[in-house]
Amino acid sequence: AGVSGGGGGGEREKHTNTHTGRSPREGPPLKQSLSKSLCRESFWKCLLLSVLMYGCMGAMVWCHITKVTRFTFDSALKGKSKMYHDSPCSDGYIYIPLALLGILYLVYLLECWHCHVKNELLHKMDVEGIYEHIKKMQQAKPCIWWKAFSYHYVRRTRQVTRYRRYTCTQVYHERLDSHVAEAEFDYSHCGVKDVSKQLLGLEKSVLTKMRFTKSFSFANVESENSYLTQRARFFTDNEGLDDYMEAREDMNLKNNDLKEYVLVLCDPKHHPWYLSHYVFWFASFLTFSWPLRVFTEYRTAYVHYRVEKVFGHDYRPVSPCVDRRYWCRIPRVKSTDVTELEWHICSNQQLLTQRLTSWIWPSDRPTSARFIRTVSAATESSSDPQCSLEAPSASALVPTFL
Repeated sequence: AGVSGGGGGGEREKHTNTHTGRSPREGPPLKQSLSKSLCRESFWKCLLLSVLMYGCMGAMVWCHITKVTRFTFDSALKGKSKMYHDSPCSDGYIYIPLALLGILYLVYLLECWHCHVKNELLHKMDVEGIYEHIKKMQQAKPCIWWKAFSYHYVRRTRQVTRYRRYTCTQVYHERLDSHVAEAEFDYSHCGVKDVSKQLLGLEKSVLTKMRFTKSFSFANVESENSYLTQRARFFTDNEGLDDYMEAREDMNLKNNDLKEYVLVLCDPKHHPWYLSHYVFWFASFLTFSWPLRVFTEYRTAYVHYRVEKVFGHDYRPVSPCVDRRYWCRIPRVKSTDVTELEWHICSNQQLLTQRLTSWIWPSDRPTSARFIRTVSAATESSSDPQCSLEAPSASALVPTFL
């Protein structure tokens, strides 16, 4: 079976190197120069549209100022030529840059609106709020999770109408997820410690843009080996269930919503003049949006804050015979959307499909929970109305022993 890997989303860093421990460091906001601000964010779309509009304006001014010499031949003058001075755009050529200028101006205003909406959607906080948010992230417990998607492709056909008359049969392949499993890293015997750096000096900057990332490391080799063992065990258990397997992993902070970018305002009640909506749109209508954005970027300080967790701070050796497995969570996949399968689950019955995995518990467990059956029904990742379950036979319905 093939294995494809996928990240958990965002630019989150994961370190599995041995960590020897270090003291938190201070990270004040970094004020950038004009050249660095242009390298960081050049706003090239706005700059390109502005240059093109200025070029059209220059062409129109050139048409009005410049005079060229023209010669005309008139039959009334018996073949003699007549010389006079006129504009090079007198024959209607001036409307070409004028029409192009109007189209570019509309696209330019649309780009300014997109930039304004992007800035408005950016999460904003004050200095006290960001300090409290950082404190909660430092106190939050990490959760390293893995997720495995077992899937295969099926060949389907559909009728496609072309040119309103002709219909043809199109063959395509669709992905079907047959099994989804996820688990967490059990670090109860390792312990965890937050080694994120301290952040000071946000009050000195009027406007600060913060970027948050997450990372984790290990204080000793034993805790790292425990992580690698649980990770390999999880993906080994889920490999081979279907033709392909997609693997994902990431680290989350429990009970904490981490925003990747946060705009910190020193005084939320009194914004700087270059952050005013009226100033932005006034400059935009006058085609001066790019200089205003560059100036705002120049006045903005940047901070890259990394939330780092170290595992193995309080490591307790565990013998191989009592070594804990990963924390497994069995999610409800999209097969529960099927009404027939949902009815069998609610009525304490299970519908057996092609793939059936059974575990027999040891004899020391209660007999009421001796047999456990898990079903992984083949479902489509994109809910196709053509996907349906066949009617179960009488021998396919087996009551669960409870």
